[in-house]
Amino acid sequence: MPTTIIEQVLSELSKRGATAAEVVYSEGSGVSVSCRQGEVDTIENNADKSLIVTAYKNQAKGAASTAVIDKASIELTLDKALAIAELTEADEAAGLADKALLATEFKDLHTYYDNHKTAEQLVEMALAASQGATDYAQSVGKAITVDEANVQLGEGYSIYANSQGFFGEKRGSNASASVVTIAEQGGLMEREYWWDAERNVELFPSLEQIGQLAASRTLERLGSRKIKSTKAPVLFDPATAKSLIGHMLSAISGSALYQESSFLKDDLNQSIFPEWFSLYEDPFLPSGFASRNFDSNGVQTKQRHIIDEGVLKGFLLSVYSARRLGLQTTGNAGGAHNLMVQSKLDTQTPLLEMMGTGLYVTSLMGQGVNPVTGDYSRGASGFWVENGKIQFPVSELTIAGHLKNMFKSLVAVGNDVDLRSKTHTGSWLLEEMTIAGD
Repeated sequence: MPTTIIEQVLSELSKRGATAAEVVYSEGSGVSVSCRQGEVDTIENNADKSLIVTAYKNQAKGAASTAVIDKASIELTLDKALAIAELTEADEAAGLADKALLATEFKDLHTYYDNHKTAEQLVEMALAASQGATDYAQSVGKAITVDEANVQLGEGYSIYANSQGFFGEKRGSNASASVVTIAEQGGLMEREYWWDAERNVELFPSLEQIGQLAASRTLERLGSRKIKSTKAPVLFDPATAKSLIGHMLSAISGSALYQESSFLKDDLNQSIFPEWFSLYEDPFLPSGFASRNFDSNGVQTKQRHIIDEGVLKGFLLSVYSARRLGLQTTGNAGGAHNLMVQSKLDTQTPLLEMMGTGLYVTSLMGQGVNPVTGDYSRGASGFWVENGKIQFPVSELTIAGHLKNMFKSLVAVGNDVDLRSKTHTGSWLLEEMTIAGD
């Protein structure tokens, strides 16, 4: 059915004067269950479809979409896309990808699993996660409140096709679970969480374990305090270290580059990390969260080093942004694919021990990052470390630096790799940052 619709849409656009066209059809469904304090709170089901039509009249582009897939709605969507193309000025960078760049190899990337579970089974999973948190707190003689335990399953299917004859399909599934807990001490409350995600729900760790980790993280935060302002080494745990990679990815994205709003716009083929550090992109990682054979332009994806021995070897470019920059697309329309940090350093020594005295960051707040200048300032909480040992939890801190300096001052990356997203990295130890407290 979707294939027939897409063929008809492309044919109709051509008949009505479009010099080129592309169509994206997508559909998805899912179920989410949440429990609070050992009781079922909500059970939600969702199902949706969409059709996005882009029509080109030479270098003028018009796009329109509909969430209702019937004859009348599709006809109206075509009318809108063509009308917008008529009213839009020509853009030399607009248009489809060169045909030679379109994907021709379609590997089985194992991104879809039949994760069928009944609502009753999901409720059991959420209650098990909640019970895991409660049991852990009791085992250490503490009281804790489970604010929410949530389990979600979802799946999606999409097609990208264009008037050059390209037709590509993607199918994916996902499963996630999270637990949020609250604890109180001395009239002060702490709230923490833990979560996990897999393509295949059968690969989940025990739901009780997710609850235990949420409770453990919350209880560790009790008695949190401020510290005096200082300069010291900073260790980012894997989850917060991913945000540093995210800032770099934003700075090397095509839109930031052609708008000249990137602090890395002049750093292609320059050393921005220590020479022992590399970042590898693999769109073909089996079951990866960002595995795909082609990008949003239909361009063939490829494995490559974005950072190779500290050197920035490539940007993240779509067809449009590449043309704006006078470069070749990198197959990254829609963003980066699976990313793996590679380190040539021996990381057998625990990073807390390597740091000695400093700040161990486990949570970041705020949006204090300037993508144009690279200035970095964010709220942080975590633990104060002395002699390689955690001393006490800390909060209400601000850590500041410059992203270029932070990248270059990277001392080591841990082997505690977090696999719960498209970015796989361990903890990052930075030589020094400014820490603002009392």
